[in-house]
Amino acid sequence: MRLLIHYVGDIHQPLHATARVNHDYPSGDRGGNSFPVAPRDGAKNLHAVWDSVAYEFSGYENLPFSDSDWSLNGRYAAMLVQKHPLSQLKDTTNLDPNVWAKESFDISASFVYAGITEQDPLPDAYVAQAKEIAEKQIVTAGYRLANLMMSFGHNGSSSPYTLLMALKQAVPVVVYEQPRPVMTIPVIFMP
Repeated sequence: MRLLIHYVGDIHQPLHATARVNHDYPSGDRGGNSFPVAPRDGAKNLHAVWDSVAYEFSGYENLPFSDSDWSLNGRYAAMLVQKHPLSQLKDTTNLDPNVWAKESFDISASFVYAGITEQDPLPDAYVAQAKEIAEKQIVTAGYRLANLMMSFGHNGSSSPYTLLMALKQAVPVVVYEQPRPVMTIPVIFMP
């Protein structure tokens, strides 16, 4: 179950479904991990910026969570759900991980790498829009995860194992030469 939760979240983070391939990165930029940005709040590459929800939640959590950590995270989640109501989200009842991966692909192709330069600070307008996109993706992932978990036992084809295998197969890698995607290949997950 822990992996299922993790994969549902990951597939909604655009740089977990993307790699930019160009002259400088013929093997890909590892989902933005090889795209350096001016350091800010501990984020030194584009992937870290998106993992931190555009600097909103920077740093690393102390694990395991304390009761106060769980409470704080619950307040953050409630704030995001309130800020991004269900009526403003993509179809959260769609349980097809291929659709989720395509949505992340589309965000990467249209926004993630647009108008930014390696080593430079990210423009304030970019950070604000990235934060908005990332927050919506988190809330969408949460609703989809809830719907996915509620589907267990109600449909013979929706076992946790079947859905986990579908998620592993669905995450595409965008082979990306700015300004447009040129092809898609599957990600190979290693244990």
